[in-house]
Amino acid sequence: MTNFRIEKDKLLSELDSEIKRNPDNEILKSLKRNLNSFQSVSDLNGVLSRTVVDSLDFELKIGEKLIEFENYFSDFSNSIRSAELRSLAKKLIKKNTRITFYGKAWSENTADWIYFDKVLDLKKIRNKFAFGKNIIEHQNLDNKSGLESGFIDKNTNEGIMGKVK
Repeated sequence: MTNFRIEKDKLLSELDSEIKRNPDNEILKSLKRNLNSFQSVSDLNGVLSRTVVDSLDFELKIGEKLIEFENYFSDFSNSIRSAELRSLAKKLIKKNTRITFYGKAWSENTADWIYFDKVLDLKKIRNKFAFGKNIIEHQNLDNKSGLESGFIDKNTNEGIMGKVK
């Protein structure tokens, strides 16, 4: 799984097929409505997994696929296309660093950023992860628009940000 929208569309198609085979199954219809309402990974809230476990059980293979989808995309790092930034995000998540925000940080931003509740030592991280030239350092020290320090991938416009000292 790599792209939220592509995987979501695949699951919706499979749910349509299951609903055609089981037209009286209201749980499947509810799962489809819920899945269809999710516009990004930040909308995932565990409702798919809870519904499958509580109501659908594992009678149908689609239940397992829905749980797998939700588990995979609930880890925001799995939505980062930049391999270099994804590895940094996974390392921070593994260390239980709290995520304070995931998504498009401002209206002109074209990609998702993950903000962590931690001051990032940019020099140390750059050396440890051996980032390429496409990964640039970013700092915003404007109190009005938000204090942040981290990395942006110039190819994907994705960012991994932390707090400023």
